[in-house]
Amino acid sequence: MKIIIIDDDPIVADSLALILGQQTPPPGLDPVDVLALGHSGQEAIDLYKAHRPDLILLDIRMDGLDGLAAGQKILQFDPEAKILFLTTFLDDDYIVKA
Repeated sequence: MKIIIIDDDPIVADSLALILGQQTPPPGLDPVDVLALGHSGQEAIDLYKAHRPDLILLDIRMDGLDGLAAGQKILQFDPEAKILFLTTFLDDDYIVKA
């Protein structure tokens, strides 16, 4: 599975990439291939368009263009895009919008 990870905290993005890249997939599934890391909503859009991953892990809360807005733009570009939103905040508004 080809993925892109977007989180405004580089340590979180790097850690997720390391953990996912070292996982052994179950029989019949492809290993996780982290194609790129980004740290902003605009980078999420640009990297998605450049790589067309199977999945994008996208932080919801970021300065500037947040993950929800970036996700909307990605889905306008590719309605079949698969987005998994990430957050550490218990904010019902974000969860409902996602």
